[in-house]
Amino acid sequence: MKYISLNSVLEAYKGFQNSMTNKSWGYLAILKGCKSYIRTSVPYEVDLDEVSNFLENIFNLSIDKKKYNTNRSLHVVFSNKWDKYFKEQGKFTPSIYDVIVWAYRRKSFEDNVTKEFLLQEFSKEFNIPLNFISGIFNSRIKDIEFVDSLYSESMLKKGLKDFGVDVSKENIDAKKVSTVASPGEISRGPFIQTLYAGLEITDYVIILQSDFKNLYGNRVISNVKVENTTFKKYLTYRPYITAIKSKPFLLLAGISGTGKSRIVRELARACWEKDSEEYKAQKPKNFQMVQVKPNWHDSSDLLGYVSRVSGKAEFVAGDFLKFIAKAWENIDTPYFLCLDEMNLAPVEQYFAEYLSVIESRKCCEDGTITTDPILEKSLEDWYRVLTSELTNNDDVRDRFLKDGICIPQNLIVVGTVNMDETTFSFSRKVLDRAMTIEMNEVNLHGGLTERYELIGKLGKAELIGEAVEGIDLYADNKEVCDIVLNYLEEVNNVLENTPFKVAYRTRNEFLLYVVNNLPYNKDEEDNDLTEKYIIARALDEITSMKVLSRIEGDDIKVSDAFLDKLSNTIKEKLEEIAGEEKEDIGSISLKKLKEMKAKLVSGHTSFWS
Repeated sequence: MKYISLNSVLEAYKGFQNSMTNKSWGYLAILKGCKSYIRTSVPYEVDLDEVSNFLENIFNLSIDKKKYNTNRSLHVVFSNKWDKYFKEQGKFTPSIYDVIVWAYRRKSFEDNVTKEFLLQEFSKEFNIPLNFISGIFNSRIKDIEFVDSLYSESMLKKGLKDFGVDVSKENIDAKKVSTVASPGEISRGPFIQTLYAGLEITDYVIILQSDFKNLYGNRVISNVKVENTTFKKYLTYRPYITAIKSKPFLLLAGISGTGKSRIVRELARACWEKDSEEYKAQKPKNFQMVQVKPNWHDSSDLLGYVSRVSGKAEFVAGDFLKFIAKAWENIDTPYFLCLDEMNLAPVEQYFAEYLSVIESRKCCEDGTITTDPILEKSLEDWYRVLTSELTNNDDVRDRFLKDGICIPQNLIVVGTVNMDETTFSFSRKVLDRAMTIEMNEVNLHGGLTERYELIGKLGKAELIGEAVEGIDLYADNKEVCDIVLNYLEEVNNVLENTPFKVAYRTRNEFLLYVVNNLPYNKDEEDNDLTEKYIIARALDEITSMKVLSRIEGDDIKVSDAFLDKLSNTIKEKLEEIAGEEKEDIGSISLKKLKEMKAKLVSGHTSFWS
């Protein structure tokens, strides 16, 4: 067996001075007690004895550690800022390796233990997704020495004393100039009690000694606003942001010149701090514009192709594949691919691989979302060369060699759409897989006083979803989800015996979109919006995106009576859900249905203008 050496343990303690406070260690202990990877707005029950014993084991230097057995629990729910806590506590960001060494200072390992193994174990044991760690801690590699036997606590006490730590009371503190008052008070005093007694902690986690569900019901939603985002400006941007978080494939439809591609660029820009070079750049590095060509009939121009012109197989990578690799290198930053004038060529042909892969998305236990590969791995030499050309990052390259090239969860694809005689219409295969927003409103006074869109700071919490299917969020949002399902069943009854009837994919997207809208609970005057209003507004929007966008045909396929019945059903259900605020919704779906009915006079109608 192997143990971490005394020298490495002492260096770790020195290393986390002024970066890991007592409260930081208490917070880490609570993460450890959650038993599953951390997800925002989900209640966790934490065994307080387990928290106490963990802290006792690493901060009490006596030979006989106290064992806690109180059978008490803490109940916690994390905000969308939970992963910022460690960075914002100390004077600088703590090293992940200092934290791991101290946390595992008394643990035994197999003889072949490596730093990489410790990192993976830490991710699992402390419920921090592996891809989050580099954004939470300083992940610069540090040496860790392993030895054949465990040092004694008396040897550690001597080493710490030489460093200036008061070890007279057996218990030590995370900061060498402080002391823990008395043995046996490890958890209740400096590490946990001070953690949840401070008001600032509620920005990251709410900690109670009572069960959330007993106090507040089955559903808990964090009231922490999206960081640095002004909700009252979201009359414009909220639908784009929540649609992307629900499904990272968005179609922006509208007349030419309404700023469809511009808003994609500005959403990408909003992912950077205002004083950064990327924010000020003409093209932020997380934005890629690809102009679709009318002669595209396969994916070779977009993804790439194998060429044998030189006499040996070589893969010529397309812009899309190169951008996928960049997104993998910066997994915590949203990356936007804009396919400009997407329907100049048949989308089903040149984008076939993506349309298939986007439906393979799966939510893993660690909160990450995976897909099937958009480019399968190959044992041929050209694939190895390709991975080296795409990235210099060893971790990303190893992933490509092991799994093929998959779609990272931070990649957002947005297609801009014009509908005229030069473009192709969308098949139901495309529409079923995308969120659709119309941009036909024009404000001629806009964009004259500010160079950039005033969107507010965006990041992965706002744009990258943690759920893919209804099952990923139903249990924690049952009451809201049941309202959505009841509404959708009524709408689907009208669609019965038509080709427009919706199924499980659309159901999932309805649930995701409504739940993702719940935190946006302020109006432009900063007044609170009721939950009923928020649900009704979101249902109205997603109805236009996912139901009306599929309806098209002649007056036999789409009759006046059908459109009237659909309008009446939507109106009645939205009013029922919104209650007293029904007049404030300003239904876009009813407005669109009225427009579609007017088109039917010509003998044909569709959602698309």
